[in-house]
Amino acid sequence: MHELYCETQNLSIGYGKTPLAGAIQIGVQRGQVLVLIGPNGAGKSTLLKTLAGQLAPMGGTVLLDGQDLTGYTGNARAKKLALMLPRARRTELTTCFEFAAAGRTPYTGRLGILSKADRQAVQDALARVGAAHLADRDFNRISDGQRQRILLARAVCQQPEILLLDEPTSFLDIKGKIELLTILQTLAHQENLAVIVSLHELDMAQKIADAVVCVSSGKISGVLTKEQAFAPENIRALYGLTEEQYTALFGAHNPQKPKFEHYVRSGQKLLRCGYTTGTCAALGAAGAARLLLTGHAPEIVALRTPKGIVVEVAPLFCRKMDTGAACAIEKDGGDDVDVTTGLPVIATVELLPGSTEVRIMGGEGVGRVTKPGLDQPVGEAAINHVPRQMITEALHREAETACYTGGFAVTISIQGGEEVARRTFNPHIGVVGGLSVLGTSGIVEPMSQQAILDTIQLEINQAVLRADAAGRPRRLILSPGNYGLDYLHETYPEFAAIPVVKTSNFIGDTLDMAAAAHFEEVLLVGHVGKLVKVAGGIMNTHSHTADCRTELFCAHAALCGAPREVCTALYQAATTDACLDILDAAGLREPVLASLLDAIQLHLDRRASEVFRIGAILFSNQHGPLGQTQTAAQLLNEWKV
Repeated sequence: MHELYCETQNLSIGYGKTPLAGAIQIGVQRGQVLVLIGPNGAGKSTLLKTLAGQLAPMGGTVLLDGQDLTGYTGNARAKKLALMLPRARRTELTTCFEFAAAGRTPYTGRLGILSKADRQAVQDALARVGAAHLADRDFNRISDGQRQRILLARAVCQQPEILLLDEPTSFLDIKGKIELLTILQTLAHQENLAVIVSLHELDMAQKIADAVVCVSSGKISGVLTKEQAFAPENIRALYGLTEEQYTALFGAHNPQKPKFEHYVRSGQKLLRCGYTTGTCAALGAAGAARLLLTGHAPEIVALRTPKGIVVEVAPLFCRKMDTGAACAIEKDGGDDVDVTTGLPVIATVELLPGSTEVRIMGGEGVGRVTKPGLDQPVGEAAINHVPRQMITEALHREAETACYTGGFAVTISIQGGEEVARRTFNPHIGVVGGLSVLGTSGIVEPMSQQAILDTIQLEINQAVLRADAAGRPRRLILSPGNYGLDYLHETYPEFAAIPVVKTSNFIGDTLDMAAAAHFEEVLLVGHVGKLVKVAGGIMNTHSHTADCRTELFCAHAALCGAPREVCTALYQAATTDACLDILDAAGLREPVLASLLDAIQLHLDRRASEVFRIGAILFSNQHGPLGQTQTAAQLLNEWKV
């Protein structure tokens, strides 16, 4: 496998006959954000357009997925690469949905007719960039900032493997800039896209970048680390600043405030840990209490987490209020992909001299529990018991130090929490109006799967409660993702009363949880691209764990007597839908799917270990229903009775 998804070899760029810059050697991996910085007019846009194939190189080569960019047809390139430029030409009588839908052109063919799957892809893209409410608006009558979101949605619904963006934060206010850059980080780190983006704002660039390329007149650096790129001497040289100018813009180079430095090893990399929203809440409560009890706002607050690791940070602010004090701590997820990273967690504390009670409440941005089976009772603020304990202990320590014998009233708020919560599992599991204040250890370990598994366990617990409360058999429907849920609701509306749990990639773990909860019958409904992996015994379907979809199609086709050329075509196919097209052309779809379904059933039965009956249903967005295992057919018939 080619390590760099996009790279240049001795590339020269420019217009006319004179190169703007030459000998360019850069590259970006999938799952990485590469940021281009440098003064206006230095060549950032020219470089991006050359990488995208809009401009021909004046020398050298651009490689995309290991192949010369010029070797791709326009359509093939458009399925791998999307370019977002800062401005779009005005169009006539075009809604935002229609404008974004232009990103589906590589998939719609010459007529440009959107299928149901195409329309869903556009809707999903608009939702992911926070622009679903703009779908029916006239593209010419929205603000410049809103246009940026629609431009990004168009690029996203193109479903590229690399995304190139030229100054995407132009025209956006600070909130919009943060939201857009968070989306880009999510696309890279969670969905494994390669992202190359040029930015003016150095503070934003420093936060989002995994790696940096500096672009100056006639010179483009290699790929640098953030520490190298944003070192004061490099920034001064890049922008031609004197030391006085640098100091006026960025301030004097003072010692850094405390930064949490705790690392775990992942393969050959050291990844920095972060701290939970619960830790932030406890730190904020301690800071606010100290201000009330001593009259002095602390520059640093610290506590020992339940994991035994000390977290020491500088508050964003700590100030007196009308009836108490408020202290804000910025959430730091470390190297973990976390939508809450950067959000201020604010603890507002009031003294209760006539009491010894510590009263903990949820404020703006903190969700409220609406379903049973969660850590807190229905109606309570979604502040879990470990964070509540951490807050209480932190306040008791401050009280003891100050010889205070009274109680406290604490309100925890998360600035921007309500909006961010919409992009989490919270609404689905029964936490509405904001985020949960979480953390059993107080520490966020990068690449940890525990948060997702904990969420699935909660949903399993709730499914048990639903089934028992209704006096029904313990039946359960599982689906890896939203496509499966949509297919289920459209195809089997009669099963709406049966609890449904979203497994994400953790099919095996979810089956184990279902067994522990004593479910009797389980139906797994999913897209063939996910569930075909189960035919190979793969129970964690994340592409980083295993991606042998086409290999499994190839193997089962061979078992069904497919000729060598068909097997070769299947092996080299890009998607499972392409595999189905190949099988259709060879007249082999039915026997191969039957063979795959038998293998899926075999591995599901092995994992279930006769604790419960389980079957699987396969579908494709393009080809519709594909089939079901024998046990699934039996369950469907029994459930309809």
